[in-house]
Amino acid sequence: MAVKGHPLDIELFWDVDVWRQPKIDKSGFQLPLRRGYGVNFLSAIQQYQYNSFYWCNRLVAIFDRLEWIRDMTGRSVHRRKNEKKSVFLEEWIMYNYEHYTVVYQAILDVALLLTNELFRLGNPYKKCSYSTVCDNTHINGTSVHHILEKLKDTTDKHREGKNLLVHRGERIRPPVDAVNLDTTEIINMAIKVDIELGETAELLSEFLSIHSQKELIKTMEKECTEIESQVEDLFSALLPYYRKFRSANF
Repeated sequence: MAVKGHPLDIELFWDVDVWRQPKIDKSGFQLPLRRGYGVNFLSAIQQYQYNSFYWCNRLVAIFDRLEWIRDMTGRSVHRRKNEKKSVFLEEWIMYNYEHYTVVYQAILDVALLLTNELFRLGNPYKKCSYSTVCDNTHINGTSVHHILEKLKDTTDKHREGKNLLVHRGERIRPPVDAVNLDTTEIINMAIKVDIELGETAELLSEFLSIHSQKELIKTMEKECTEIESQVEDLFSALLPYYRKFRSANF
């Protein structure tokens, strides 16, 4: 079972799809359906269903993006002849890994927003932190709390790198063979300042970067498999609570 197509994902979609279908007035004309997050014309139960669906859908979309990033990382980047501004493979790897780090780290944030919404905790989204959600009396002591703890431990490995990139503008170091990347950086720097190294240096740079590229993709695939399994567990733990609140009188 994957995150996309999980029973919680399917049930939320169908619950929202029932009442978001176009309405027909007495004359046979289709009434316009306002779309968008935070719509204020819904009933309380519809708003609950829509908000829960929205954050669940955002979480599913993250895994689609992570798959896309892995695919882009594995693509070849060819340098056009005589092109002044070119992208070296090592730079391409760094660029995609930085994007991967930010998106991966967002999984916990969206999981907290989904939990906050589904449990109707009422925390404002900007203040929906790990402590405000997990320390809530409705969450503490449940299996949801345990799973969120695991998610935090898993995503924390990328927290420092993301903060360095976003808040300090520093580059993130990919978790691959550092010797290969260092050698590649030296060669790339020499090429950029027009030191005559010839095609041999470029071929060596490409060879070293291709090795790093393959190793990095393996690492990302392993990390994504691990955290997707945890999000599946979170969905399974949240589903009974969603059914409970959906049936309650708002």
